[in-house]
Amino acid sequence: MINREQLKLEIDTIDDAYLEILHRIILALKQPSLTATPLTNLSGVNPLKGSVIFEHDLLSPIDVSWDAEA
Repeated sequence: MINREQLKLEIDTIDDAYLEILHRIILALKQPSLTATPLTNLSGVNPLKGSVIFEHDLLSPIDVSWDAEA
């Protein structure tokens, strides 16, 4: 594992563009971690239900009208 002094030396050798990226990563790491709430009943979850129309080999968004016979 790298120690702080080695890390500081490595930081001194990178250019400004990468330094900005590194800064943003450090800021992100300082943010409190989000805790996801686990879904207990996945069988009832269907976020796309009713959003797609299927007719034989055609799929279409629900708000787009089309004629399958054409």
